[in-house]
Amino acid sequence: MPDAPFVSSAFLRTLVAHAQGCGLPVERLVQQAGIARAWLEDQHEIPALAVEQLLYAFEAAGAGRSFGCELVPGMATSSLQGLNILLDSATTVRASLECFIRYLPLVTNCVQVSLEEAGCTAVLHLRRYRHQPHYYMLDAAVLSLVRNIARRAGKPPAQMFSQVSLTRLQAAGDCLQGWGVATVEGPWPSLHLVPHALDLPLPGANPFLHQRMLRQCQGTTLADERKDSLQLARHWLAAGDQPIERIAERLGYRQPSNFIRAFRKQFGVTPKQFRLAGALAL
Repeated sequence: MPDAPFVSSAFLRTLVAHAQGCGLPVERLVQQAGIARAWLEDQHEIPALAVEQLLYAFEAAGAGRSFGCELVPGMATSSLQGLNILLDSATTVRASLECFIRYLPLVTNCVQVSLEEAGCTAVLHLRRYRHQPHYYMLDAAVLSLVRNIARRAGKPPAQMFSQVSLTRLQAAGDCLQGWGVATVEGPWPSLHLVPHALDLPLPGANPFLHQRMLRQCQGTTLADERKDSLQLARHWLAAGDQPIERIAERLGYRQPSNFIRAFRKQFGVTPKQFRLAGALAL
């Protein structure tokens, strides 16, 4: 069956620290959401629905509409668990975004991120996975992406993004417009890059560091790397918006049949059977 939605304990710690700074009764609200305090201490995969309950509790307890926007500094420092180092050290914006899309499911699978290209333009989509995240989480994700992508390219956000689509409840519009980025309403958050943005080199590119971080993300052995790749395949199959052949290609399989055999050996079902089982469970 498809993996349950989760977020990292690092992101939960960011939420709790900010809520404490806002004067919210964090201890009581964390307990009400069914979140064990031990989950805050080490590296854990926290059930996304429990985090959603906590965010709604924060909102009911008086957290303002901009609560998610205010999470951005914490997102940049700890929530991605070192993933930012990998993204910063890539050679181009395209390479950085490809790493982000590939390895974000190791940190959280609450959103399905995809890059849509048309000619010289590109759009980064953040679609829901199993359920729509609270708008606090979406605001934090959108503003962090806009700020960090622009920072990596060494340009202000207005020179990297032509517009950003936001869902109806999101509050990130004022911040984005303050950065000179136009906003429109859409069914999910979408970041529209300016023409040729993907080809821009990153001033902080460091091939040695990048390869080191890649090895850390992929694991130290070929067997570990294949296992991680198949776990990513489960996430992409559950999201349901990519053909199986495309997933096989993204994971480095030259022939889809090789991917199907590896997947069946690991999980006991074919990718198609796994996807159908997930669809029936929704």
